Amino acid sequence: MPDELARARKIESTVEKIKDVIACRAVFGKDGEVDEVHVLARPGRSPRYIARDIESAILAACGETLDRRKISIAQLGQEGDIRDKDRLVLTRVSLTSGKDEAEVTVELGLGNALVSGNATGIPTPTRWLRLAAEATLDALAKLVSPKVKLVLNDATIAQSKSAKIALVTVTLVGGGKEAMLSGSCPIDCDEREAVVRATLDAINRKFPMLLDN
Repeated sequence: MPDELARARKIESTVEKIKDVIACRAVFGKDGEVDEVHVLARPGRSPRYIARDIESAILAACGETLDRRKISIAQLGQEGDIRDKDRLVLTRVSLTSGKDEAEVTVELGLGNALVSGNATGIPTPTRWLRLAAEATLDALAKLVSPKVKLVLNDATIAQSKSAKIALVTVTLVGGGKEAMLSGSCPIDCDEREAVVRATLDAINRKFPMLLDN
């Protein structure tokens, strides 16, 4: 819708002026309200302070009150303390497409183990991105504890002034709690492979705690 598109662009341009923010993508729900704001930021400053600045800027510049829980912030270059044996390695991404069906297969390595996941669907540009993320989560499901569930929220491409970036958000469900995880990957390859890497970026920092030990 034209009105929502204009509002989204205003929110995105406002957020991208905030210190340490590289790119932003605003997503609207069916009710016409802001449903999610995905932000890619430089490392160093606490996401809590960045989210606070985003809330204030959107209210002042756009006249919209945004629930902080709708703000997802991914920071480049932050890996956490992950042991090599618990580090996921992307070994292969396979893309196949027919007239009416597309399939993505993702192969991951963990130590000496290899697992693969796949997802199929209609080969539209937006659906391709979700298939890439879903195939990655399908592979991860074979590694993590059965008490843990990873649910894809969104897979999208954001455009900054100098680069395109894949952004992925995932909900981690386990132990009666939910947590939003976000990851990013600058696009210097196929967009779908970048989405796979962004999905892994979202999971990597939490991954050792999710293993079925």
